[in-house]
Amino acid sequence: MIKQIISETFTYMWRNKKNRLVMVLCLGAVLLHSLVLLPNRPGHDEVDITKLERQMEANKQTFEDQLEKGLTVPTFFTGTSAYEVARNEYVNQRELLTTLKNGDVRRYLETPYRPLDDENEDEQEEAFSIQGYDKEWYFLNQKTDYYLTKAEPLTFHMVHERTSLQQLHLFMIGKGPYVLLLILLFMISDVITKDRALRTQKAGVPINWFGYLLAQSLTALGFVTLFFTALFSIFILLNGLLYGFGSFAMPVGMIGEAGTTYLAPTLTTMEIGTFLLKSVPYLVLLMYGFTRLNTLFSLIIKHDIVTFIVSVFILLFPQLYYSAGTEKLLGVPMSFYPQSYYAFGDVITNRLAFPYDRGLLVLVMTLVIIEILNYTATKLIKRQAYVR
Repeated sequence: MIKQIISETFTYMWRNKKNRLVMVLCLGAVLLHSLVLLPNRPGHDEVDITKLERQMEANKQTFEDQLEKGLTVPTFFTGTSAYEVARNEYVNQRELLTTLKNGDVRRYLETPYRPLDDENEDEQEEAFSIQGYDKEWYFLNQKTDYYLTKAEPLTFHMVHERTSLQQLHLFMIGKGPYVLLLILLFMISDVITKDRALRTQKAGVPINWFGYLLAQSLTALGFVTLFFTALFSIFILLNGLLYGFGSFAMPVGMIGEAGTTYLAPTLTTMEIGTFLLKSVPYLVLLMYGFTRLNTLFSLIIKHDIVTFIVSVFILLFPQLYYSAGTEKLLGVPMSFYPQSYYAFGDVITNRLAFPYDRGLLVLVMTLVIIEILNYTATKLIKRQAYVR
């Protein structure tokens, strides 16, 4: 009977039109990101060669005109002249352009000069970015030290964080966990409630109601997990061929422990491989927890759309009250609430100052409570009463 449940649930999820639509849209989003958005998004302090050449030409024309007019003497008030400013800019820009055209990444990092760009990125666009670029800007010095001394081979794509592993990391410290959980909830929202539309009994050896729902839930979770695995594999392969795969030893930003109460926490780094490895337990626990929560709501509400809405509310509820300065809720420290660990990327990098192990323990205890509620619900809501 269990094999039949697994086969039936897996087939249903594969043939479901909304699931196929989601899978196609996710694949399209991956292609759009790697082929269109990423190459056109400038990295931090990245230099546009075309703009640099135009600025060089303008500065060259300026200082040559000043030289012809004999206006090279510094003014009394500024201590400099338009000739000197334009010529210094031109020399710095020519050195930077030569470095870029030669592909010398280490010399590029050692060159302090960067041209001023008036066309800065819109802050509102950054605020709604799915990836956590803004969180990594504070760690540029630590990363640069690694690139100059340890990275081999070193590429411009690595410096500007376009490699596959770096993009995954930025996704996980941004809104990535919420995106994955939303997709999960949407795809599994009708797995339990679909049985209410059946008009015939299922053949096979009977299985207890709780076990039946558990088998359905795990199969649905397995299907979504396979889909995510395939999607990430396609992204890593495509993005890796275009910009490089990266190395598991690459640094990512992390907040270190403060030496004393009066000192600010230090900025440090951890290996990206360690970050991704520590992300797996959180992602697995959260996906399983929301899958079983969907089962519980499906039993009680008996309607897939309302079940999805309630589940999404549970997922997004922390956004209503949580901020960077929130330390307690109803007098209890935030580290004891499971919703504090939805953004587990900030937990792993210590941006929230929550213990990593405590987060896992809180989520495990939450799963135990959810399973007890599921078991109780199956005793109160019998199979016959549910499918009527």
